[in-house]
Order: sequence, then structure tokens, then C-alpha cells
Amino acid sequence: MRRILVLAVDYDDDVSKAGVETPVLGRSRLVDAALKFGEVFPDDSDLNVLFHALHLYEELRAKEYEPEVALISGSSESHVEAGRRLMEQLSRVIDATGVTDVILVLDSVEDELVIPIVQGRANIVAIERVVVEQLRGVEETYVLLGRYLRKAIEDPKYSKVFFGLPGLLFIVYALVSSSPYAEYAWTVTLGVLGTFMVIRGFHIPELIMRKWYASSIYRVTTVISLASTLIGAAFLVGALVAQGFSADARSLGIYMKTFVPFLALSVVVLYSGRLTSKILRRSVRAWRDVVAVVFTILIAVYVNRVADLVASYPGLDIITILYDLGVVNTFVVISLSLVTVYVILSYAERYALGPPRRT
Repeated sequence: MRRILVLAVDYDDDVSKAGVETPVLGRSRLVDAALKFGEVFPDDSDLNVLFHALHLYEELRAKEYEPEVALISGSSESHVEAGRRLMEQLSRVIDATGVTDVILVLDSVEDELVIPIVQGRANIVAIERVVVEQLRGVEETYVLLGRYLRKAIEDPKYSKVFFGLPGLLFIVYALVSSSPYAEYAWTVTLGVLGTFMVIRGFHIPELIMRKWYASSIYRVTTVISLASTLIGAAFLVGALVAQGFSADARSLGIYMKTFVPFLALSVVVLYSGRLTSKILRRSVRAWRDVVAVVFTILIAVYVNRVADLVASYPGLDIITILYDLGVVNTFVVISLSLVTVYVILSYAERYALGPPRRT
């Protein structure tokens, strides 16, 4: 008999709103928890996670496995509190069952933050993502929109996007409009909106949290990197105000010299953390982070030189400066050189590790 743990995850702890205390271990207790949760929130996607875990449990029993099934939950307060609770409950479940092979049952991208936490204590053999299939008519659409609107108001996870972000944009627009720089109100507001969209679009908070829980080295480098970026952004805002938001060649050179060093330091710190972690693991792939650090430093020095060059010719058009003084050609030479080095080292790594094994 092969032992395996089917683990349902509720990252933001919705089940506690129905009076379900986690961790829940065992089929009968999970059935009771699912019924209790379903009576209060019959249309919540977490209910499908619970029943899918039970369904998977029965399937494994029919295939001569010896499965265990459990439910753990995090917290809606913060990612840190959610990670702490998930780690504590996972440890209790593993200590009680003695099973180290886990099948995760999830229903959202946010729930995937539990993956590095589980990997620290067990082997993840599979991940089941629950997608609910539904067919709605035109009349049901209005009911559905009403439910989503109510959820957007009451659920903190959605209200901060549907109400928190617009509220922040309104405040930014009002503050800039009442300042001497009222003409830039829309520009600043769109900049704030664009920053938020980039952060959410690339799942930057989730990526940071995964690195945060993966290693103590990543925690230190993440804090330093964020601090460097924020300090650079503050200095950049100061430079913009001092230059009156001017867009001439000299001002652009000042903006680059102000922000680029802090941005480069942020990137170098992140890659240095990865490099340190790979060196401790004695990984051959550490050279990739060395190349990234060198490339970042070269680009930072190059941009700083370009900024000085642009500032030296305030009367010329920027495009004219970039092409007539060979700035673009220099950048192309640097890029091609680094690509060549990367390709050569990639082949050297493949030769050192040998051809990939076929399974």
C-alpha cells in the first residue's frame, strides 16, 4: 500500500467564517466541514476544493493507495500571517499522519503561495487546480453580477481592487491638482495606475512572497532591493520637482543619473542573493547570475555615461545625440558581447552536466 496525503488549501481562511476550525484531518471530519461551510457559503469556490479533495481521496483508495485527506487554511490579515499559520498546520498534519508525499488541491493563483511552504516539509507529487464549469443564461448574468458586486464590497481581497485602487487614484489626482503642478495631474495619476497594473500583472507580490519563504538569503536581499528602489524613486521625484518636470536633454540626463544607480543596486542585490544561494548549493548554474550582475553593472555605467553625454549637448535633439555620437552602436556591441558570452557558457554548462536524461 502506498501512502499519500490529499491536502486542500484555503489560503485566505474563508472556512473560518463558517465556524470550521483547521487543520481538518480525516474523511469524515472533512465531509462535516464541507457541509458546514456549504450551508453558509454554497456558491464559494472553496467548497469545490473540499469536495474535489474528497473525490480525489476516493479515487486513490480505488487504485490501491492508502490516502489521507486534510484541510489547512491561512489568514486574510496578511501574507506573513497566512504563511505562518499554513506552516504550523501543515506540520501538525504531517506529524499526525507521518505522510510526506502530498497532492495539493487549489483553486486560485493566491493559493499557490503555499507551494514553497509545503516543499519545505513534504514532497509535492501533484497539484490539482479546481476550475468550476458553469453555464449561465442572460437572466442569471444579472444575478451573478449582483453577487460579484456584493463580494467586491464585502470581501477585502476584492474591495481593495474595486474600491481601494480607484480611491487612491482619486486622492492622487486631487492632491496633484491642488498643487502648483496641476497640469501634471493626469500624468501622475496614470503613472500610479500603470505601476499598480505592472505589479499585479507580473504577480510581483506573489513572486516576492515565494522568494521570502524559500530562503533567508532571499528575505535579506528582497528588503534591501525594495529599499533601494523606493529611495531611488524618492530621489527621482525630488529631481522632477526641482527641474519643474522639464523634458529637455539636460533634465533627462539628471533623471537618469538620479534613479539608475539605485535601480542597478536593486537588481544587483537580487541576483547576488540568487548567486549566493546557488554557490551554497554548489550549483553549476551560478555563472548565470554572475553574468546578470556583470551585465547590470555595465548597463548602469553605460547609462550614466549616456546621461553625462546628453547633458553635455543641451541644444541638440536627443535622437540626434544618440545616433550621431555612436551611443546606439556602443549599446549594440555590449549586448552582442554579453549574448556571445552567455551562449558559450551555456554550451560549456551542457557539456559539464552531460545530455539530459530521457524518462
